[in-house]
Amino acid sequence: MSDTDFIREVDEELRQEEIRNLWDRFGPFVIGFALLIVLGTAANKGYDYWKETQAQQSGDAFLAALTLSDNNQSSEAIAALESLKAEGSGGYPLLAEMRIAAEKATSGDVDGAIAGFEAIAANPSHDAVIQDLARVRANILMLDQGKADDVILQLSGMMDDNGFRHSARELVLLAHIEKSEYDKALPIAERMVADAETPSQMRQRAEVYANFLRSKFAPSEGKSS
Repeated sequence: MSDTDFIREVDEELRQEEIRNLWDRFGPFVIGFALLIVLGTAANKGYDYWKETQAQQSGDAFLAALTLSDNNQSSEAIAALESLKAEGSGGYPLLAEMRIAAEKATSGDVDGAIAGFEAIAANPSHDAVIQDLARVRANILMLDQGKADDVILQLSGMMDDNGFRHSARELVLLAHIEKSEYDKALPIAERMVADAETPSQMRQRAEVYANFLRSKFAPSEGKSS
């Protein structure tokens, strides 16, 4: 064996001995860390599966409640939705809450429906778009009840820079007509007609409103100048 080969073997032995010493010192920590990674991954997978299962169950429960509603079993549908609201997962509790209010409106409990939508609109834990949607739904019912002043108060601030501005404009317009405030209703109708982003069917209705309102200001036929 040459000196070079001997030195190489000694270096190799020293390196192996150093690795064994390092492993004796830190090996348990490395194994523990690896186990944490494996266990963490398994826990995440398990949690994802649990969430998916819960969401699936909530979805089935929501569809079952809708079936009850379609079969004119309103009280049973509301009871099922109340259970889903309390125990459901994902977005289903909110869907259930919205549907409960709608179901109450359909069954004739308009005051209960309005209260339900207003509770959603006032809940700061909901996204702003959900709050605004609930507010619009409540005001549709309020307008049917003749609460024009409340509609004007609640929705006038939503007629600009809001995703529901078109619906807000129409409801405020109708509220002013309800109060015979034609001078306030006409500018809103004309604005809806002029706005290129107004949905086509809503624009057509706005044109009808505008023509009706202009007729309120037209000179009477045969009136002397």
